[in-house]
This record gives sequence, structure tokens and C-alpha cells, in this order.
Amino acid sequence: MKNKILTAIQILAMAGNLFAQVSGNMVGSTSEIPKIFIKRSLTLHFLAPEKITYVDIPKGLIGDLPDKNLLRVKIPDSAKIKDAFIGVLTILGEKRIKQYALIYDDRPETAFNPLIDISIGGMRAIDPKASTISSSELDSISRAMLEHIPIKGEVRKKKNGMRAVLNGISTLGEYILLDIGFDNATDIPYEIDGLRFRIEDEKQHKATTVQSLEIVPVSCQLNIQTFEKRYRNIFVLHRMTFPDHKRLKIELSEKQISGRSITFDIRYSDILKAKKITI
Repeated sequence: MKNKILTAIQILAMAGNLFAQVSGNMVGSTSEIPKIFIKRSLTLHFLAPEKITYVDIPKGLIGDLPDKNLLRVKIPDSAKIKDAFIGVLTILGEKRIKQYALIYDDRPETAFNPLIDISIGGMRAIDPKASTISSSELDSISRAMLEHIPIKGEVRKKKNGMRAVLNGISTLGEYILLDIGFDNATDIPYEIDGLRFRIEDEKQHKATTVQSLEIVPVSCQLNIQTFEKRYRNIFVLHRMTFPDHKRLKIELSEKQISGRSITFDIRYSDILKAKKITI
């Protein structure tokens, strides 16, 4: 009888140690990861500050991306949940990553938040040395710049009743943001055929081949085909360097056969004086 009691105590002790090890593994893997409660009949939504590029959903759950910044996760009706700790949900954005420990608790008194708003500060940069500026942040900053009315822009070129205006240059990490406007003093609406950015030599000689490097903007705020009196937009370019004898040329062209076109230059010294944006 005594031996049976001792054996039972040993078994309980071993079970306790095993539980402690499992619990320790759970705590160790989730101690730095925020815990999110999930219930069977309710859906969790995770709103990310940047475009979601990849997710790893724990086994037994289902999810989808209704929008580029929104992840939806739920427990299917057929799922059999055995443990409180379901697993770790991983959300990967363009530049950052976030993880949550999902805890199953269907008790009515357990707090439940259906919308988890992931802040930029709450996400970890994938590569700390690389830029952590996402397309969502670029879009937000560009939109704020466009909504701000510039005090006075610099007229860089006048031609055929048109004026090219440089309202400002800003830098943000590895990007250059150009605030550019065009004024139409004529009564003829301007149909945009294209707006080109290229790096060329300051002076072109007839006997030499023109060396031109086309620059494709990362993004722009407005997609306008026609304007009557004024057109203004924010263009985002990758940060660049070019020598003093070259210029960044910006050309607006019109669709009509005898279309008006206007070109102006931005010098590298202009970029060096750009306003730095910090986030």
C-alpha cells in the first residue's frame, strides 16, 4: 500500500514537472507576444498600418484579407478546440512584422475586442538597417502634403500660356517627394498625354547622342487626365544622386497633335536643400 502511494506521488510529481515544462514553453514563446482572446462565434479583425503581404494562421482557424490592410480570423463551426492556447498568429507587412498569441476562451465574462488596431510602433522592423517606410505611410504623407496649400511656389518655366511651378521638395528616408503644379492661363483645357521624369545633361549638343535616363515615380496622389486652369500633384521618386552637369527634367505633354508641352529642370542642389520629413 505504501509503495502504491509513493508511486502515485511520483506520477503526480512527474505530471507536474511535465505541465510546468509545457507551460514554460508556452510562456516562453508568448511572454513577449501580446495575447488575444478568441471566441467561437465571433470574428477577429486585425487592422495593419501597412499592406499585409503574408500571414501565418494557427491550425484550426480560418482567415482572409478583405482589404490590403485588414486580416479577418475566426474559428470555423466544425473546429474542435482542445487547448486554451491555439497558436501564434503572424502578420507580415511590407516592412514590419507582428505576432499575437491566440487564446481560446468562450466564457461570457472574458473580454473580447473584435478589432485589433496594430500601431506602427507595435510592429517590429524586418530589417532594422533598411528603410521602414511603407506605401501606406508614403500615401498618407503625400495626401497631407497635397491638402496643405503652399504659400508661394517657384515658377520654373513659362511657355504657351502655361506655367510650371515647383512648390517644394521633401525627402523621407530613401524617397524624394516633389510638389509640382501647372497653371493654364488659356481658355483651352489641357488634356494630359504624359508627365515624364528623366535625367539628362544640362546642355545638349547636336553632334552628340543624348544620354537620357527615364525615372518612373513610385507613386502619385492624383490621376487626372484633363484640367482647365490648375493641376497640382505630389510625386514620389526613389532618392537619387546625379552630377552637376546633369538635371532632373520634368516634362508635361498634351494629347493634341499641336499639343503644348512644357519642361523644367530640377538641379541636384535643389534636392540637397529639400525639407526632411521625419515620422
